[in-house]
Amino acid sequence: MGSGKSKEPPVSGRKGDVDFTRYKARVDCVKIQGLGRTHDDYVQRATRDLFKATNFQDVIVETTNVKDNLMQLGIFKNLKIHIDVSKGPQATKNGYEVSFEGVELSRLTGSIGTELGQNDGAATAELTSPNIFGRGERLSLNYSYSYVRSSVLNLRLTKPYYHTVLGDYAPETSIGIFKHSSPAPASKFRTDETGVLLDFSFTLPFGLSNSLQYEIGMKEIFAMDKLTPFFVRENCGPKLAGIIRYIGVFEGRDSNVFPTNGVFVKTTQELMGSSLSQFGVMKSDVHCELNVPLFAGISLQMCGRVGMILNDKLKEGIPINQLFFPGGPQSLRGFEVAGACPYREGVAAGCQSYWTSGLHIWSPLPFSSYFGGFGNLFRTHLFYNFGTCNTFTTDKLRSTAGVGLAFRIGQKARIEFNYCQPLSFEPSDRVKKGFQFGIGYEFI
Repeated sequence: MGSGKSKEPPVSGRKGDVDFTRYKARVDCVKIQGLGRTHDDYVQRATRDLFKATNFQDVIVETTNVKDNLMQLGIFKNLKIHIDVSKGPQATKNGYEVSFEGVELSRLTGSIGTELGQNDGAATAELTSPNIFGRGERLSLNYSYSYVRSSVLNLRLTKPYYHTVLGDYAPETSIGIFKHSSPAPASKFRTDETGVLLDFSFTLPFGLSNSLQYEIGMKEIFAMDKLTPFFVRENCGPKLAGIIRYIGVFEGRDSNVFPTNGVFVKTTQELMGSSLSQFGVMKSDVHCELNVPLFAGISLQMCGRVGMILNDKLKEGIPINQLFFPGGPQSLRGFEVAGACPYREGVAAGCQSYWTSGLHIWSPLPFSSYFGGFGNLFRTHLFYNFGTCNTFTTDKLRSTAGVGLAFRIGQKARIEFNYCQPLSFEPSDRVKKGFQFGIGYEFI
């Protein structure tokens, strides 16, 4: 953590153990070096907790916290820390001086990589211009291409407000221009979207992340081939659409990929309309997860997802691309993607409501300790999935039991190899008995 020097030599209570809380200390001065185009007021708030230190242990802990806060501002490439005794005519007894030496991000950065989605992978390229006006503003251009979601192009300007009195809530606004193309092979149509997205995000003290969005743009549905049924073609053509959206996420798990304890809740609420002012469709989607540790690294997981669309004013009905299509390794294992919803003329017709649930027993690999850290990338599970659509009862219940092996990718996604045995289903459903592959970040 750089160099440190106390005003009197530390005394160990026992060998190798030093109690730094015994030594009174305060921070007289904080210096941040390496600021070129960044305004001073953007970094001052991030250092305020250092001046609350009353002992040397506080100084060490708060210095580390301040470093994390400064890195979150999105202006530094790296930071070095130096702690020294305070010097000069204004130095106080037990006073210290903390210095941060940083290197600002260059005016243009770029990256090429891959990202994982729900049963999807994409190659991505991004150009970013950070800290444009000296207070964390950034302009980014992102392009990705995948098989499932064929292309995504986003141009986004973001403005954070971490330096204001509301900085503890991490407020941030952004405006983006997007162009998306999303095929739906199970229903034989493709949706092209072009528009503008306004976003305001913030975090509440108890860990709830919030995002308020307004989206306006053109949405056009295309038939994928000559076999696309007429009821799908009726939805084709360009339409002006406006959406008011709220996304709330509570993350209380000990791990994003293989949690053994904690709660996770995500809700997405959308008010959709056919113009700037006519909003008549309410779309709600809620995902919940509860993890309970048992013994020997084994844990119980209970999860569920429910979605519902209410149509109040739009006489022309709900476009097919706004409906739900349950089924697949992320929602109902043992069914093909969009295989657990009504079918018409051989294609998935979607549904206006659905619910799915899952019970899992997760366990580490046997003898995983002999594999070192590599063994921690794997988990096995026994599972039972059940749910249905267009009703909130157990009528026409779909259910599957099975066993599987999961592999963690990074800190957010995983791959599953499952053997599925469908137990109950409808004659028109597309079941997938046997081995099923899934990749994503939200599973039921």
